[in-house]
Amino acid sequence: MAEKFSNQKWLTYKHIQDPAKELMKYMDDRRHGLQKSLMTRWSKFNNSAMGGIDWNTIITIAGMSGCGKSSIGNELETSLFDKNPDEKFSVLSFNFEMLAPKQVGRKISSKMNMTVQELYSAREALSDEHYAKAQKLARDICAKYDVFYVDTPGMVEEMYNTILRFHKSQLTKKGIGYGTVIFLDHTLLTKGKQGQSEREILVSLYKMCMAVKKQIKCIFVILSQLNRDIESNERVSNPQVHYPMKKDLFGSDAVFHGSDYVLISHKPCMLNLQAYGPKKLPVLNPLNKNIAMIYWHLIKNRDGEGGLIMSMVDNLKYNRVDEYFNPGELQFVNQEKEQLNGQE
Repeated sequence: MAEKFSNQKWLTYKHIQDPAKELMKYMDDRRHGLQKSLMTRWSKFNNSAMGGIDWNTIITIAGMSGCGKSSIGNELETSLFDKNPDEKFSVLSFNFEMLAPKQVGRKISSKMNMTVQELYSAREALSDEHYAKAQKLARDICAKYDVFYVDTPGMVEEMYNTILRFHKSQLTKKGIGYGTVIFLDHTLLTKGKQGQSEREILVSLYKMCMAVKKQIKCIFVILSQLNRDIESNERVSNPQVHYPMKKDLFGSDAVFHGSDYVLISHKPCMLNLQAYGPKKLPVLNPLNKNIAMIYWHLIKNRDGEGGLIMSMVDNLKYNRVDEYFNPGELQFVNQEKEQLNGQE
């Protein structure tokens, strides 16, 4: 029996000339600096992507526990403001794993170069001097960074409605050109409908993000998990398969296809490797053997080259991941900075 279809519903369509005009305006705005990507504080990422994170994109940052993905997200929440002072945007952060006060604590830790154990008087009482400095930093953070937290887990539909409501309220306050940067940390804690599996919830979540980015000016930064395959003996013992790949993502198809960028942060010393991958990359910082290397693998880059590897260093005790430059690179970077300062 043939299925019956209603003739009362249809999808809109447009002639190719309309998207062509939109594209040329986008290109013209970018070349005149009227539309910019949001720069991050990591020049290696900026140079690999569109000068930063382009608007209306979804970037997934994945990694094993302890490889820095939460610290990367935490840093981005504030450094995006530092690097893009002329852009109008707010951050809406769904953090279902860590309470908001602890998120602020990580930011203070990063800026003071003190561990959270030191800040929270885990071993000895924080001095009056350091407490006063932390107090001032907390005030400065509140004044400078327009960040809002949602730390109560919700369903995908509730998140969708929250994002649109938040964006509308901020757009009214800040006017034309405003955008919302949305962080989603620990996606596996998103609530699902009865009977939904974790993978089904993840698919719904990415579908929601893809729908929202077509409705409002926004960026999604999604922190995601890896499965355990990368830790298997077969992978660890074979340098040809050390590097993370698409299949290592939890819910790999939904995550990979739903993202414009997929960045995997990996710390090979956690797997007790002596050298990393077929290129035998160092596991410890060649300039300081007490510090571990972290490698960022850009396995998907919708508008650029994928498969890139960026060398970083572990500063996670201060809730930071910093760029690694060998002495030759560092000299070049310093020259670039001097040239930029001379142009100001």
